[in-house]
Amino acid sequence: MIVYYFVNKIKKRLTRGLKLTGGRNFLGRVCVRGQGGGNKRLYRFIDFFRRLNLKGKIINILYDPNRSAQIALVLYLNSLCSYIIIQKGIFLNDIIYSGSKLCEEPINIGFSLPLTYMPLFSNVSNIELKPFSGSSMCRAASTSCLLIGKVKNKCILKLNSGWEIHLSLNNIASLGIMSDKIYNNWFINKAGKNRNLGWKPRVRGVAKNPCDHPHGGGNGKKTKPIVPTNAWHTVFKWHPTKDRKIDYLKRRKFKNLNEN
Repeated sequence: MIVYYFVNKIKKRLTRGLKLTGGRNFLGRVCVRGQGGGNKRLYRFIDFFRRLNLKGKIINILYDPNRSAQIALVLYLNSLCSYIIIQKGIFLNDIIYSGSKLCEEPINIGFSLPLTYMPLFSNVSNIELKPFSGSSMCRAASTSCLLIGKVKNKCILKLNSGWEIHLSLNNIASLGIMSDKIYNNWFINKAGKNRNLGWKPRVRGVAKNPCDHPHGGGNGKKTKPIVPTNAWHTVFKWHPTKDRKIDYLKRRKFKNLNEN
């Protein structure tokens, strides 16, 4: 009973309520359609830095509505508690390590260390893009990068998309693949589940009036237009929305080091 009371007291201090906008701006006008409603959410403050140089014990594993991966409550040796995102293969009462120095024990799944100490050809996740900036890459469910090389003060990470990124060896990363692989197999099944997630139904353009949408108007059911457009008369099918110029610049920047 004492342990449950202790855990619940910590959880309250590490959470706060979220105020959702429902797609409205500071004037109260809808700027993003299709948002609103949904169940209430609590935001859990998660440690994305993990530079304590301490071991910790996982005392609770729980679901977080704000992210797809699972989170865990960790109790460190200095009696500090924090939430962390966990990797696949971590269970209750497991010991993990967070720090910028190498620990005495061999590196296991869930350990957070600089990329210098990570073994080659291992899966890493929860990665920093710049030292001391906090992890911001590979945090979603069942995502990871492959550490394929270390040259001078840079490491080469291969993403699932096939791209290769060069990062500093001082960046913190966690060993292993992110947890909750079942997340990719979830189904909505009913409209009520989508409403609980905070999404409103969207009206088809064909069902609107001609003053509201380019597809609107007409008698009875209307056939699909040859070039489908959105409400602002711009083509939204078959037209890429990504700026390919950035891709070409990145491709030059993150070339294989063997080609140079």
